[in-house]
Formats: sequence, C-alpha cells, structure tokens
Amino acid sequence: MAARPQGRRKANKPRFLALFIALIVVGVGVVYGLHWAANPWALSLPGRPALTGYWQGTVPYGPSDDRRIVLHLTDDRPSATDRCGDCPGMEGAAKVCDAGQIETYELWGDARNYRGTRFALRTRSGVDGPGPRLNELHGEWDGDLVRINTSLIVLNGDAAATGSDSPPVTFEMTRADEADFDGLSCR
Repeated sequence: MAARPQGRRKANKPRFLALFIALIVVGVGVVYGLHWAANPWALSLPGRPALTGYWQGTVPYGPSDDRRIVLHLTDDRPSATDRCGDCPGMEGAAKVCDAGQIETYELWGDARNYRGTRFALRTRSGVDGPGPRLNELHGEWDGDLVRINTSLIVLNGDAAATGSDSPPVTFEMTRADEADFDGLSCR
C-alpha cells in the first residue's frame, strides 16, 4: 500500500484572526483594568460617581467679591506609548468669572490617597496682567461634593507676586455638566 503524500497544511486564517483580535482585546482590558485599579477615583460606577467630570461653585475672592467657578477634571488615560512615571494623574481646566469676563486656568495634579478623597491641583492662569489668581487647589471629595482649600496670589502690573500670604479660601463645588462648563456666562 502506497503512502499518501503529505501536503502542506492550509493556514487557518479565520482562527488566526480571531486569536489575534482576542489577544488585543485582552491586552487593552488589562491595561485599562490596571489603570482603574490604581485610580479608582477615575471610574464611575452605578451608585459611585467619579471624581473626574464637571464641577461648579463660588469662590470668595474677598468681601462681597464672590466669583462663579466651573471646572472639568479628566484622568490621564493609559497609553501604549506613555512612559511617564511622574506625569500628573489628573488634568483639566477651570473657568472663573471676573468682572464680566472669563478667566481660564490650566489644572494638573494627583490624588493624595488611593481612593482620591484628597487631591491637589496646580493652577496656571491664562490671563496676563494684575489681579488676584488662584493658587494650588487642595481638595476633599465625597461623592457629589468637593471642598476646596486654596489661597490667592495677587499679581501687580509687571506680573510679580505682591502677596501670597492671603488668608485661606475655602469653598464647595457640586456636580455640573458640560453645558455649565461650555456655557459659563459672567453677566
């Protein structure tokens, strides 16, 4: 009896493609899963809102000088190309009403504990010129309420700080939405 010739096995393209896609899905799931395990404050679950998102409140700049503030916080999402160990875990923007105009701030910082109930954000104003500016924001988060402690830095005409020893400023913020942030009106 003659042996049957053994030919090359045909490649099973559908099986290879399914395995490849499954590996990608598992890899992405592991990366994002580890990110949210390390930063639980960034993940919103039913009954447990995230620290990230939109917030609004009123900042007391001085006697009879309360200014509306809205801010948007995001987490630093994981990336296959991101190799930054010291990058901030949170970033965002704030808008403060100032004499009928909007002063914008760039925000970045980190949670001070695992759950994110305490955090610190650095600020950079987008406005040049004299006037009071928000200093670093130290926050405490409890569900739908954020309490912020900060101080004001007063800049003179040449943008030099004339006093950073202002008394502490404390204010509360509640949940807001994108429309509150984008549609802030200071009239």
